Amino acid sequence: MPLSGLVTVLPDYFIDRFVKVDDFAELARAIDQKGEEGGGGSIRGIKQAEVKGGNAVNLAYSLGSLGVNTNLITIANSLSAEMLMSTFRKLPNVSVDIIEGDPGYTIAIEFKKNGRVVNVMASDAGSLKSFDQTKLEEKHWCDISKSSIVCLVNWSAIKNATDLTESVFQYAKERGIETFFDPADVSEKQEDLPDLKKRVLDRGLIKYFSVNENEARIASRVLAGHRMPLNFTKKELQKTIKVLSDLVGERVDIHTQRFSMSCLQGEVSVVDCHELEQKTITGAGDVWDAADLIGYKAGLEDEERLALANGAAGLYVSKEDAVPPNSSDLLDFLSTNFVE
Repeated sequence: MPLSGLVTVLPDYFIDRFVKVDDFAELARAIDQKGEEGGGGSIRGIKQAEVKGGNAVNLAYSLGSLGVNTNLITIANSLSAEMLMSTFRKLPNVSVDIIEGDPGYTIAIEFKKNGRVVNVMASDAGSLKSFDQTKLEEKHWCDISKSSIVCLVNWSAIKNATDLTESVFQYAKERGIETFFDPADVSEKQEDLPDLKKRVLDRGLIKYFSVNENEARIASRVLAGHRMPLNFTKKELQKTIKVLSDLVGERVDIHTQRFSMSCLQGEVSVVDCHELEQKTITGAGDVWDAADLIGYKAGLEDEERLALANGAAGLYVSKEDAVPPNSSDLLDFLSTNFVE
């Protein structure tokens, strides 16, 4: 699954702590009880893990694991930078360019709700919140200019994110570089979506637009008045992706736990996801995005590309170590878990 040319990814880096619980309500009751009994105490037996995270870092790592030459531009201080560099040393095809600043921190709580595994993240964005195009130096612009595609992710965590997106993607478009955009959770940044539409979407600065179902629901409602129910059907999601594709004017992809879709000029492709036991889900969207990008650049048909992305995300969530698959593992998985 070769991807020709360099892929540049920016800008977020979070240190993630995964907290996995069987019953969140039970944990909340235990926390409340500890607060009542003498002002605090320990709740033991909670499975946790601390790993590198952030949409840009996860996407770059996933691309690197799948054999793509990748350049990551992100934010870190001395201690977090060492943690990040040690993570990427096993991937010589990924270069890491660090801008001095505080990384973000996230506590990702994973639990079951209404029969499905969900993750709720409590985040501190650190220096990412104030990040903009003025933080990019000449060497960063040079790296972007050498790329075949530039990916900007986690728009939602950045105060002046539309300024950054407009600057980076305009620079890329002028040089014939493709652009990939995944905004992350837009629920707290809905008021900025119309400005994003005017300055970025309406100018055709995004080539590939990737969202999950909740992000699609909010964006289509805010920008087009379209309503998609929480418990949606395939047909309802198809209507939503057509609305978004009309807004973007280019390709839109939506990934969910049940199926994924792709739409361009009103033509929708749908591929079901694998039915697997989910052992981790935080970061699955970034793994999906990485395989989706590979599918695009490898020239796969839409259904093949979506199947590839679903397979990568499925393999990721079926393991507890939160490590994205390599090409060999992914091909082996797809050969035995193919979904028609």
